[in-house]
Amino acid sequence: MRVMGIDIEKGSPNSTEQPRYAVVILDDNGEIVDKAEDVTKSRLVRLAWEYDVNLLGTDNIYELGSTDREIISMLALLPEKLEVVQVTVKNGTFLDLKDVAKEYGIEVQGKPTPSRTAFLVATLALKGAGTKIKFVENRTKIIISKGRKSGPGGMSSNRYKRHLRGLVLRVFRRVKEELDKHNFDYDVVVRRTKAGMESAIFIVYAPRESLYGLVKKMSGHDVNLEIRAFYRDKIEFVDSRKISQRPVIVGLDPGLEVGISVIDMYGNPLLLTTKRGMDRESIIELILEKGTPALIATDVNPVPDMVKKMSAILKARLHIPERSLSVDEKQNILEEFSTKFGLHISDPHIRDSLAAAVVAFRDVERKLRQAEGLIGRFGIDMDRNNIFRCVINGNSIAECIENEIERKISAPQKIETVKQEVRQENNEKIFEENNILKQELLRLRRTISMLIHDKEVLERRIEEIKKLYNAELDRDRRVEELKRILEQKNKEVGKLKEQLLKFSERISTLENLLDAVVKGKVVTVRGNFKGLEIEEGELRFHEWKINPDLALYVGKDFAIIDENLVRDLNLLRKEKELSQELNEDVLKRMIEEYRSVVFHQLSSSR
Repeated sequence: MRVMGIDIEKGSPNSTEQPRYAVVILDDNGEIVDKAEDVTKSRLVRLAWEYDVNLLGTDNIYELGSTDREIISMLALLPEKLEVVQVTVKNGTFLDLKDVAKEYGIEVQGKPTPSRTAFLVATLALKGAGTKIKFVENRTKIIISKGRKSGPGGMSSNRYKRHLRGLVLRVFRRVKEELDKHNFDYDVVVRRTKAGMESAIFIVYAPRESLYGLVKKMSGHDVNLEIRAFYRDKIEFVDSRKISQRPVIVGLDPGLEVGISVIDMYGNPLLLTTKRGMDRESIIELILEKGTPALIATDVNPVPDMVKKMSAILKARLHIPERSLSVDEKQNILEEFSTKFGLHISDPHIRDSLAAAVVAFRDVERKLRQAEGLIGRFGIDMDRNNIFRCVINGNSIAECIENEIERKISAPQKIETVKQEVRQENNEKIFEENNILKQELLRLRRTISMLIHDKEVLERRIEEIKKLYNAELDRDRRVEELKRILEQKNKEVGKLKEQLLKFSERISTLENLLDAVVKGKVVTVRGNFKGLEIEEGELRFHEWKINPDLALYVGKDFAIIDENLVRDLNLLRKEKELSQELNEDVLKRMIEEYRSVVFHQLSSSR
């Protein structure tokens, strides 16, 4: 035996992000066969098949999907023999995983990780904790149909159509023979035309695996045979099914479209519906939600086999009309009933089933009302439902009342050995409200469990986001630091490029200068050369300090100049001397002219 435990790791069925699971697989001894994290739904299904898992454990079935239909679609992909158990449900009550673990002697410290939770769930499921979830019915559908559609044609086409219908009939007989031979309980619906059998559907009341080796799938050009397991349309815990004890009258109209009408002991409608392709189990389940059948009725005589079987299974009396009801009779009953209860019914299958139920009710109504009136005259608290059921079974009113009184007399003797139960039958309204509240409580507990799980998932997600945010902050800080370093290095590179350019220009200048020295095109100055001299890297011409840019190169104790520089400097010096001499003569002349003017003015004033 292999047990798989799962727990959601991240994501949620309610979000757009696909959920990921932690998975642990144990053997019979509780030893870990395999464990995995970050498992997708597709990988989960593969692991279930690969390890031939017999039991799947979870702490919340709604981790597999947001709706019942989505969960069942997922479970339908798992091995057919696999059972599913939610370890946190006991007797319809949701429990904390730590409390369940403690009950089985397992101490859980702190908040377990998803992997640890998956291991706990698998261990508890192996120990038998929790409640199994019913999603596969104990019945199987076998569908026989033609492999291809036949269109219009001539004689050959008609002959081929007859051939196809003959194959369908042959396969039908073979399947029926095998089912009868092995005593399988089944219903069959056949679609016939004037030309022969078109298709057939067997509803076998046995699990799919019981048909292995007896009926095999067929897929060909001429005829197909499909075998399908029945999957429920909603999740149900095995021990949570509630059956109402209220006696009801049920009218049935069997066929591909099944009409179902349920009325109470006062003729009030409880259920009026029609569904296509319903099997006996689904019909029974639907009826038991409204009450316990006391009378099963049909509108035709002879009685269909399906109605007989329903009566036998439910242990309810079968009501058969003396003759089949005509369409006019059924229509009159429907109009009267619709007017009384303000209903609008147009479906012919509901009409037929309702007519059957109403006719059956009218046959027993007089006795029911007599029994009710007699009960009211007694000052004894008696269960009316038991008396109504007894009267419908054909007993006299007096006998039914005496049986109920006898039951009450003998009831105290059972108190010593049987725990007294609350008798909800005394008040139908309270009973129904109680059932509704229980269902609502169960739904709210499921919702709370889902919300708690979503909260844990969101908390884990928040922690992950915080880590990612902190990592992004560290990364941004590092990026900014690297940007600053890069900017500084770029500046240094720019400076080095400028220096490199200067050095390149200097090298080029020196290369040209060296070439000129070798060719004798320039003059080298050391000491004093024609008035030019160099001292400590400064070039002078007599008293003038020469700009180094005028020389081709100026070193510490030598300089290289153009041979024309000395000539140009001498010319400049002569020009300056001439300008100085000129300035002295002009100044003397001006002074003399000033003195003569002043002297002349003084003479005139005298």
